[in-house]
Amino acid sequence: MPKFNPPLDPKYEAIYTPTMILHNGWSNPPSSDNLDVLEKRNELPFGIKRTGNKPNDAVGFLPVYSKFGLGGSKQTTIVRKITGDKEIFVEELKAALSISPDDHKSISWRAGGTKIELNGNRTREVKAWLAGLGF
Repeated sequence: MPKFNPPLDPKYEAIYTPTMILHNGWSNPPSSDNLDVLEKRNELPFGIKRTGNKPNDAVGFLPVYSKFGLGGSKQTTIVRKITGDKEIFVEELKAALSISPDDHKSISWRAGGTKIELNGNRTREVKAWLAGLGF
């Protein structure tokens, strides 16, 4: 078993607490009136775009999904629609999930460079982290 350095602390702390989180993982983003949170979110070097094309102009979901393969024995988490500095995004994600910065096998990039795959079902943790950053 390889030895890894301890996880780093996140550089970007949570700036928003959603007022509502549904059982399916949907959380409300900051309102357009919450200028302080929106300014801090826009200063981040990375971003996530919520899903679109919802009826009645509804706010979409965070693009974080669970994937089960090999008869359910392999569980992964997929994060889509990543924008901005992808290396900083992965560093911050590793820090938020307490993954060592030396562990290069837990997170892998997928097609197009806007999607990553994490080992394990970490969907709730990733959604909570992204919601805390105001996405």
